[in-house]
Amino acid sequence: MEKTRIFISYRREDSAGYAGRIYDRLLTEFGFEQVFFDIDTIPPGDDFVEVLSEKVESCDVLLAVIGKSWLTVTDPAGRPRIQNPEDFVAIEIGAALKRKVRVIPVLVGGGRMPISSELPEELTALARRQAHELPDKGFIGALERLFPVLRKPLSVAAAAASGTATGIATLEAGAKKVNPKDGLTYVWIPPGTFMMGCSPGDDEGTNRERPSHRVEITKGFWIGETPVTQAAYQRVIGSNPSHFKGPQRPVENVSWDDATAYCRAVGMRLPTDAEWEYAARAGSTAARYGELDDIAWYETNAQEQTHDVKGKRPNAWGVYDTLGNVWEWVEDWFDEAAYTRGEARDPQGPTGGKYRVVRGGSWYFNSQDARASDRSRGEASNR
Repeated sequence: MEKTRIFISYRREDSAGYAGRIYDRLLTEFGFEQVFFDIDTIPPGDDFVEVLSEKVESCDVLLAVIGKSWLTVTDPAGRPRIQNPEDFVAIEIGAALKRKVRVIPVLVGGGRMPISSELPEELTALARRQAHELPDKGFIGALERLFPVLRKPLSVAAAAASGTATGIATLEAGAKKVNPKDGLTYVWIPPGTFMMGCSPGDDEGTNRERPSHRVEITKGFWIGETPVTQAAYQRVIGSNPSHFKGPQRPVENVSWDDATAYCRAVGMRLPTDAEWEYAARAGSTAARYGELDDIAWYETNAQEQTHDVKGKRPNAWGVYDTLGNVWEWVEDWFDEAAYTRGEARDPQGPTGGKYRVVRGGSWYFNSQDARASDRSRGEASNR
């Protein structure tokens, strides 16, 4: 059985947004194999009670995310759900306490620690666990202060399994693995530094790509070898919204919200704007990593349709279709003048906005959009 290290327990009605932010940041730090985000990452058809029990039993740390209404959410009978023996949150935390897993209460959105008299008997030990608060202001910084506690059991487990606690750092650029949740191959992108923005000698660049600036990516990450295929999307989500049908064609007509939901369902996340360009360039400083017709489907050669993934040449790290075929959502909010701030280390982009960044161009757009530095935008609900 695949071993899960960090389990995030939360109530959707109470703290789903906070739990999602925690999940996204932990993925960046620890990798998708080591973070479990309850039923969002269980493939359709699996018995979620069995899967949850197995995952909790195999975890090293359980983060119990507690918001303002964690204790007071009620079931259809009107009683607090925490008092219901079939409540999944109670099952998760109870299983972890019984196994003597490290359980860390994480307080968000004005949540408070429950006292023992408010909890069922099997959960009373939770009231004695030291909590960690994540205030709305400084949320990510407060979360990162928890990392040393999380790394300790992870390091011990990694050392026991492989003789080293830093094995992930030894992966080479382009290393591949298959994600069992969607069946797709993912490519390892190592840490490094690159020039982000309009490439030298590129006269097609726009102001939103300038000024070019040096960016450091301090942590390696996994990214899809290809865009998500329709077969994978159907397998995970249970539907296929694409106009151009074909199991190995990229899924399209997908909003940013849809893309984010898919990523979480398979234990991944959208790349940041900087990570996307770093992975797309794969060490290249040119506007494109090869001759355009060799690497991309775009307006001139696509015959007004998408095409099966891997139909063109990959970049130096083995990633296909970064340019052309379909636009690709990234995590960042869009800001026309984002580069003028010169964020140089793991830039996260603006904290809010109206649009999200899209990258790479598509079958319908011309060659100007099929460049590594091109940045466009779309509302999160757009498909």
